[in-house]
Amino acid sequence: MADGTERYPLEAVEAMFNSLFPDEFRGIIPIFDHREVDRLLDERDELLNAFNKLKERQNRSYQTMYAKRSNDVMTAVDAAWYDLQECERAVVYAREAALQSDPGPSCFVVFATQKAAAQAAQCLLHSGSRRNFRVQPAPGPDNVNWQSVLYRRNQSMRRVFFIMPMIILLILFPSGIFTVGISMACNVEPPSGLRGVLNWYCSEEAVVFQSIVSGLLPPILLTLWEVFVVSFFMMYLVQAQNVHASLSNTDRRFLRYYYVWVFVNILMGGVTGGALTGFVEDLMDSSNTSYSLQQHLGRVLPISSNFFLVFVFFRAVYLPVQRLIFPHPGIVCWAVRKYLCLFKCAVTPRDRTIKYSPRGVRMGREVGVFLMVVMLGLTFCLIAPVMAPACVLFFVMNFVVWRYHVLYVYERGHESNGSMWFTVVELTVWALLIAQVFTSFVLFSKAAWIPGLALYMTVPYYLYRYFVSLRSEFGSGSAWSVPLGEAAKAPPASAPPLPSARMAKLPSVSSRAVPSFLIFSTSVVHREAISCSRASCVLHSASCLAVNFLCTSLAWLCTLS
Repeated sequence: MADGTERYPLEAVEAMFNSLFPDEFRGIIPIFDHREVDRLLDERDELLNAFNKLKERQNRSYQTMYAKRSNDVMTAVDAAWYDLQECERAVVYAREAALQSDPGPSCFVVFATQKAAAQAAQCLLHSGSRRNFRVQPAPGPDNVNWQSVLYRRNQSMRRVFFIMPMIILLILFPSGIFTVGISMACNVEPPSGLRGVLNWYCSEEAVVFQSIVSGLLPPILLTLWEVFVVSFFMMYLVQAQNVHASLSNTDRRFLRYYYVWVFVNILMGGVTGGALTGFVEDLMDSSNTSYSLQQHLGRVLPISSNFFLVFVFFRAVYLPVQRLIFPHPGIVCWAVRKYLCLFKCAVTPRDRTIKYSPRGVRMGREVGVFLMVVMLGLTFCLIAPVMAPACVLFFVMNFVVWRYHVLYVYERGHESNGSMWFTVVELTVWALLIAQVFTSFVLFSKAAWIPGLALYMTVPYYLYRYFVSLRSEFGSGSAWSVPLGEAAKAPPASAPPLPSARMAKLPSVSSRAVPSFLIFSTSVVHREAISCSRASCVLHSASCLAVNFLCTSLAWLCTLS
């Protein structure tokens, strides 16, 4: 443009798809910047709820409250109604301004057939103009991450650059070292500055207090930190990066960060926290080698196994029971409203809807918890054989609880088309590699050099070959598209023709003949979701892991007997 700002060339996009797909192309649906409208609609919702509360409270009271608006004194109810009317007028003006402004950097491209949408999604398209557009399969209507599609790719990269240090800080915060240090305070040599404080704590007089603190407090503290800090703040930070155009891919990105936090903070922090003083001294020794560090890690690994055993048992026994008793936070809200809200409690239908409405399952976090137990179980099942039945108990209890919750308590937030399955398998392969490395550490600490080197020479190669074959067969979770053979069998959709790109709206069509979409962008092509879910594969993988843990524990018991 003349002022130097960059404008999204909708006409070039429309001309390109008209030339490539003259019979199947139906039109473009631009995405306008509607964030101001969303903000005003949220404000309007709060004002309407406040108006209903004031109206109900006024009906219960004998006194009339007054407020001042526009140099006029009026009742509080009339003032709330005045604010609501002003907000509704602002919503209308903001909506008109958004529709009259330039569209954002992404748009939906509508096709009549699945075949055309699949071809456009799997090919590299060039517009013939000065820029090349990025085309990729877009999520379903309930899976669109609207915040991300309003940003250009370079804007998202800048946000990633500024937000990544906060994610790294959250991952490296030593919560695992602190909790395991509490658990192992009397089992290892304490630092010189804490010996006086720990004399009474580790004496026989305080054995009951020590058992409570070292047994129950560490897993509770670590679970509270994971639930209320890591899960929420990391999800907010990942969403603020605005990288993915779909909520499911954002969930998968969060799952990878969560997995790194489990490895760095829980596993490595727990292992080193069990003998922190000796580990730091060995680490700072100038005569250290990589082999000596592996030996030391192998020596401290069995020391910390008690903490991880208690941690897994806590998650296997207490948390499923708590989820059955309190499956929804609305139970707590109902109890507070019924027994504690005696005066001035004007709960509106809107409040009850928000408190008691079904919650969506945060797949990134819930799958991350399962993978955390997989990593701990695979790492410690050979070192501490009791860990294997503990992990079996975890999967059995959580399978029963989560099956009930998914069916009757929670509701699906979005359809990910089974892409989470590939991420779960990929991270499970990494868990097997981590287990092999730590098992080799323990073998080195016992002077079993040949078995430790044999594991290094065989297991990584086998896992690499398996992972390569997996990618060659299924691709990656973010690259899945409708196969052209299946797309060619799909019937064409019947939809009214779209107007020009500047005035296009989402067509109103029946659910039996939904047109095929693409998101097209300098960042996003929407395709119809495949009705194939791999949730059963995830449950099957968890069941297989549980059976493996059980077989490992039985093998150890037979060996010991």
